[in-house]
Amino acid sequence: MTSPTASVAVLLDLRGDGPRVLLGRRRSRPDDPWSGHLALPGGRPEASDHDAMDTAIRECSEEAGIRVHRSMVWGGLPPVLAGRVTGHHTVVSPFVAVLEGRFDPVEGAFRRDHGTDGEIEAWTGFALGDLDRPELRTTIPAPDGTTQEGVLTELGILWGMTLRLLERVWRAPLVPGISSLWLDFDGTLYPASHALSDAVDRRISEWISRERDLDPEEADRVRRDLFLRYGNTLRGMLGESDVDPKRYLDFVFDLPDSVFPDADPDLDLALARLDLPASVFTNARADYVRRGLRKLGISGRIGGIRDIESFHWRSKPDPALYEEILRADGTDPPTILFADDRAENLAPARALGVRCVWIDEEERGDWTDRERRPWDGLPWQWKLRSLHRLPALLLPRLGT
Repeated sequence: MTSPTASVAVLLDLRGDGPRVLLGRRRSRPDDPWSGHLALPGGRPEASDHDAMDTAIRECSEEAGIRVHRSMVWGGLPPVLAGRVTGHHTVVSPFVAVLEGRFDPVEGAFRRDHGTDGEIEAWTGFALGDLDRPELRTTIPAPDGTTQEGVLTELGILWGMTLRLLERVWRAPLVPGISSLWLDFDGTLYPASHALSDAVDRRISEWISRERDLDPEEADRVRRDLFLRYGNTLRGMLGESDVDPKRYLDFVFDLPDSVFPDADPDLDLALARLDLPASVFTNARADYVRRGLRKLGISGRIGGIRDIESFHWRSKPDPALYEEILRADGTDPPTILFADDRAENLAPARALGVRCVWIDEEERGDWTDRERRPWDGLPWQWKLRSLHRLPALLLPRLGT
């Protein structure tokens, strides 16, 4: 017999003095064995839900009156079992979402007394740091007659599956077991919206215009077309024409220092706190990347650079490149975290078992691919707006 399923949202506010999570108290009902207990927004799937993530975010709206979009979800945690005390087990899928900048984190800001489905009578922003306060630890008699550990909150005692899940979120990294980093450069170590990306694109279009005798508008169209079809413009030109890749890259990356991003002390601090071996895996050229790392002030945080020249002009997302790196390093794939701003570059890595994070600055991705596959069939497992948030995934206590 298949166990019933449910989903919950671990809805976080990471601003202020410390992370808070949306926590509610269930209404008292004679037919509800969990009456008056504390819970995260969540529930059973409905026919309109595309997948487990849909269930979790729908319940945020129905129960708490808080609209959560799929693009705001960071990722999913391994399923947990609920109902251990009652004996009726439910497999619960937890999803971590961040409401950064979307509501006021002052006291009572989470509180709602008008949940549309009426299951939750009050909400609060529970400070996860309270899990570390021994004076808030207590016990509670469970329905099966046992005594369970609990934590005092303003809404009552937090215990059971909800407490176990929040302890997991707080005390262990969301992505455990990582020993090294692969980091893309353009759009990952600096924002994709930075002027450097446009400057490189303009140089590529200028090259195409000059070499193929095209007007600037047509050259720009050809650049975009080659990129879409091949994943890298040089790769496309090599496949369609005779081009000297060194001469091409000399031209494209002949850029003044002024167009590179300025020093980023916050990124330097984030990489320092992780204290993990990190290398750059890029479709650009190493000398260009080194200039960028120096300007960002993070050269000392990065080890090797795997660039398009070192791969004899092959580029991501060619699966053979990822296999070559793994063979050369002799590293166990699940211990590597790869961050890139292009989802297609993550797909070969995830297929090999590497842990993948999509850096999605503009929250374009809603955890649905072109074929509308379920959330867990995608090239990435986690999604962040910026690499600055990486410590929240890889360090205990959400990197705080």
